Amino acid sequence: MKKLILTLISFLVLSAVSAQYYYVPYTKAGKNPGGVNTEGENPASLLTGWSSIWTGPSSSAVAYSATQTIPFAFNFNGSAVTSLKACNAGFITFDVASTTIPTSFSNLSLPSAFIPDKSVCVLGMKPNSNTTYPSNIVTKTFGTAPNRQYWIQFNFFAEANVQSGWTYWSIVLEEGSNKIHIVDMKTLCVTSAGQLCTSNVKMSAGIQIDAADAYTIAGSPSLGAQSITENLFSSADNSYYTFAQGSQPAYNAEGWNTAVPDFLALTQAPFVVKGIFRNIGTSAITTCNFNYSINNGPAVSTPVTVNIAQNANATVSTTSNWTPSAVGVYKVTAWLSNINGNPDGEGANDSVKKTVTVLADFVQRVALHEVFTSSTCGPCVAGNRNTDENIFPKYDPSQYAVIKYQMSWPGTGDPYTTAEGNVRRTLYAVNSIPNMQVDGAWNSNASSYTTALFDQFSNKPAYIKIQATHTINFKKVIVDVKVTPLSNFNNPNMKVFVAILEKKTVKNVKSNGETEFHHVLKKMLPDASGTALGAVTKGTAKVFPTMTYIVPGVVRLPLDGQTANIINLATENSFEELQDCEVVVFIQDLATKEVFQAANSVGTILSVDDVNNETSGIRVYPNPSAAGSTNLIFNLNSTEQVKVNVYNTLGQVVLSIDANDLVQGSNSITLNTESFAKGVYTVKIEGNGFSSMEKFIIQ
Repeated sequence: MKKLILTLISFLVLSAVSAQYYYVPYTKAGKNPGGVNTEGENPASLLTGWSSIWTGPSSSAVAYSATQTIPFAFNFNGSAVTSLKACNAGFITFDVASTTIPTSFSNLSLPSAFIPDKSVCVLGMKPNSNTTYPSNIVTKTFGTAPNRQYWIQFNFFAEANVQSGWTYWSIVLEEGSNKIHIVDMKTLCVTSAGQLCTSNVKMSAGIQIDAADAYTIAGSPSLGAQSITENLFSSADNSYYTFAQGSQPAYNAEGWNTAVPDFLALTQAPFVVKGIFRNIGTSAITTCNFNYSINNGPAVSTPVTVNIAQNANATVSTTSNWTPSAVGVYKVTAWLSNINGNPDGEGANDSVKKTVTVLADFVQRVALHEVFTSSTCGPCVAGNRNTDENIFPKYDPSQYAVIKYQMSWPGTGDPYTTAEGNVRRTLYAVNSIPNMQVDGAWNSNASSYTTALFDQFSNKPAYIKIQATHTINFKKVIVDVKVTPLSNFNNPNMKVFVAILEKKTVKNVKSNGETEFHHVLKKMLPDASGTALGAVTKGTAKVFPTMTYIVPGVVRLPLDGQTANIINLATENSFEELQDCEVVVFIQDLATKEVFQAANSVGTILSVDDVNNETSGIRVYPNPSAAGSTNLIFNLNSTEQVKVNVYNTLGQVVLSIDANDLVQGSNSITLNTESFAKGVYTVKIEGNGFSSMEKFIIQ
């Protein structure tokens, strides 16, 4: 009898605990819950592996999808559920037999008699009127058992307050933990004329147990999206809200991210082990133990004093540093314990883990400074002057690299805005200027940049060496890149970027008082998408195919930086002086934004003609040649005599021609190569005040 009573008491306690929810907000998390879903965010027709369970136009009535089977065991409010159905008004329900449904698309306050029992809601959305990309409810399972997630995504929906724009939200069920995540994915306000606007959605989000009991996110039924200025196609702008069953623990330190670098140089040991932790308990964390283990070995534990408010993140470090015994790959695990003298209330989420490669040594880092600025931006002046006059002149130019992206705002924006600069702006979600990114990590106003910060980035070890050279030959820019890694890399997100800049420009002067601008982006090779680094092997140089850019068309100075006026990089250019160009090469992980290394290319100017003259330059054809002769085509601005020399790979002259019978404009000279051995040759043409060179091959 006693055993029966105890069992009954245990059941009642369990029921009481599981019959309630609390939620933790992860606003502007920059990732999805648990990091399990790393896919991009696109209209449903562009997704891969997702199943559409409802689709329809703006004229659709409020309706349910077909019933869906949950792909793993799941518990809602203390009871097992096996299936659900979704409603296009913005909710899912586990009460699949219910026919209760809202009478219209609206952000109903919860609880509501128009919502079935056992529902999860993001009310307020409605199907859009886009005929190319109609609204969809799509599902997909991510991860592996026993840690899967089942995503129900409301894809490309409309909402009255964002006019002709769109909003994406997801409801996520998590295996094992029985947590429910509501994910704020993407919202953008767009007018009927296609212009961006700044209105936000008004949503009612939460869990409805029944018509009398609900748990809602603060701000409902007028909950706004956290990011409304960027149409990002990744989780970089995502926020989410996690609902867990039971009572929220007073002490709960969640492992959020590791702060240990991917690579370390043994010569710089010992190392500080760091982790980023989030306080998802109800009490502020003031003291704890920081623990770490290497390769699942014994824990190293040190007491630390911290100040982590509820729902805040903090970086916590050990006071007992780590010295690896040798070069190699190590698994580093870190966690907090003894929170304010108490056990952690949820042990499953404590740890952060990182695989770290320890190398014998490192190479000098060249920090990349990417500056987003404009000649119409008054506050940008202080930042440009600080870096260009106070910081960079104190260092050798080989110690740093700079790229400046001229933006299309404020006002009408900078005439030298480019579509490729806008790609970089979108990558970093830059929506206000001045802004400077250093190695994809430091994100602030250039006016606050200091020599101490410069030294901090410059002194960070690098584990990739970049060697780059370029030549400028009339309207042709040729870039050669060689990368030598100090470790094996095989990261599909790592790209090699090549940027052609103009060292100084003066024709894009507008309204902020600046009269000259430095390191201005003109073109990226092959474009702003970069080139995949691919798999590279420690100590083995990888030589990339030569990148060639022929400056197209004629020079045009746009009126401003608006989309209708910016340079078409495929047909025209905005170079003021091609001979004043420089090239920066850098390697970046597009997922983490980390720049691993940068380099200033070593340049040679062979010849520069008027970039407005589309026919200027030198061309050799056929190239390669096996016919005993090849032709040299070149352009002259005036009638003059030229001298042509052909050199072998030893620098010896193997053919010399003095050409007198030439005309202004296009000219042709036939080179007799019948006696030439197979190999690579260089032809050099010299005239009155100019010279040019080109390589060709004899087969």
